[in-house]
Amino acid sequence: MLTGNLRWLVFAGNFLGLAVKVPLFPFHTWLPDAYEAAPTGVSMVLTGVLSKMGVYGFVRLLLPLFPNEIKILAPWLLGLAVCSIVFASLAAWAQSDLKRMVAYLSINHLGYCMLGLFAVTATTTRPVHEMQAALSGVFMQIFNHGVTAAALFYYVGLLEQRRGQRGINDFGGLMQRTPLLCGWMSVAMFSSLGLPGLNGFIGEFLIFKGSFAIAASFTAVAVIGLLVTAIAFMRAMQALFSGPLADSCQAFPDLVRSEKLVIIPVTLLMFAIGIAPHFVFNIFNTTVVQMARLFA
Repeated sequence: MLTGNLRWLVFAGNFLGLAVKVPLFPFHTWLPDAYEAAPTGVSMVLTGVLSKMGVYGFVRLLLPLFPNEIKILAPWLLGLAVCSIVFASLAAWAQSDLKRMVAYLSINHLGYCMLGLFAVTATTTRPVHEMQAALSGVFMQIFNHGVTAAALFYYVGLLEQRRGQRGINDFGGLMQRTPLLCGWMSVAMFSSLGLPGLNGFIGEFLIFKGSFAIAASFTAVAVIGLLVTAIAFMRAMQALFSGPLADSCQAFPDLVRSEKLVIIPVTLLMFAIGIAPHFVFNIFNTTVVQMARLFA
């Protein structure tokens, strides 16, 4: 049994490794560069699967093994989660490269997961049902973010394939030329910003519901990230889809059959989870109840 300084040393090593993997502010700087340099398929795998391993490590290793250390550092950890949410959304708003924008928004959405996880250890008085709500939201967000973010990278890859570039200002008026591509991509964007009726709303709502009851001040600041995320997406949609058709996009083809076969099932899944999420909740409800008892 580890005790004293050795326990803190082991905790610090595990925390730093998992914080880089998530990534958690300020250990996030590698991710936008990695996504920008990676091919579309690799970016989809990175965001859809590998980045979730960091959050899973916190859930399965750090929180159960080091609950006292997490509790002691909870205000600082909540501050890092809020920074991940707010600063990453502001960085996404400032990007001109679509791939970097989606990468920063990926950091932002994983920050919601960390907010929910750290909130359940933040205070001594924690209503069990609110802890369960936050944890359920975290697990749902892990899955939903993997679906939505991977879809967004796929759409960016389609635009880059057609244009040869992926800057926001390299396009314009695409709704006139590629209505199917713009329509389906808009669904993924709305899902990512948490529109009710789509999968992105469920996890975010539960995380904020549980976190507000446990760590209200930190959660209130984190809400700024929701607003800035919406602004970033609206800016991108206006630049890409609206206005006059850009000369460089005159010959753009709309979605072909093979692309529809990828997009349509994923989009239907977004609607299915957003409308009737219970089939996903049933997978991890038992784990949520057990974890809530552990931290109660």
